[in-house]
Order: sequence, then structure tokens, then C-alpha cells
Amino acid sequence: MKMSRNTALGLLVVLLVLLLFGTQMPGAWRDEAFRAVRLPWQMNKVAHFVLFTSIACLARVPPLRWSLARVVFTALVLALLTESLQHFASHREPSWFDVGVDLAGAALGVMLAWGLTSTRRIFVS
Repeated sequence: MKMSRNTALGLLVVLLVLLLFGTQMPGAWRDEAFRAVRLPWQMNKVAHFVLFTSIACLARVPPLRWSLARVVFTALVLALLTESLQHFASHREPSWFDVGVDLAGAALGVMLAWGLTSTRRIFVS
């Protein structure tokens, strides 16, 4: 299945909006959502990891095919930006550990994209 460039960019924007919304969600709302879901892990860390994985993978595969340097730079800027914005959110605090979680998600996204494009080349050749 091929995705158009506009669809990929639209999906990228949706992922970025979700990331920024989650980052600015007041701590009380976040804590209540965690209590309601009752997961054994911190949902915000998992959500950030999955969002950064998705963003990096989408950016690396066709039709976008961003360079590795561009993806890494974008991930670093987004991780630092989202953590910095938490200074302005109610009952939220930035964390270097969360920057690491975000970058680990981006690294997985890059590896997934490499696997997807490598597998595609093997089957197409």
C-alpha cells in the first residue's frame, strides 16, 4: 500500500498535535486518566515512546524519506521542546529521563523504518 506525501504529512501533523496535547495536559487530568486505566506502567512514558517511534518511522519511510540526521535532529528538538513546555503545564515537571525515553522511541522508529525499507528491497529485487 502506497501513501501519498500529503497523507504522510497529515499523519505527521496529527502525531505532533497528540504529542503537544499530551505534554500540556494538566497533571491532575493525567493522574486521573492513569487511575481510571489502571495500567502497571506509566502511561505517559509509553505514550511518548510510541509517539516518537511512530514519528521517526513515518519520517524515514517513503514518501517522506527524511535523512537520518534530520530525523535525529527533529527528535532531539521535539524531546527538549516537549519537556521544556512542561514548565508551563499545571503540576508537571520536565525530566531528562523523559528526553531519553523520547529519543529511545525515535531510535526504535529509525530501526523499524530501516527494517521496513530493507525488507521491501529484498522482496522487490
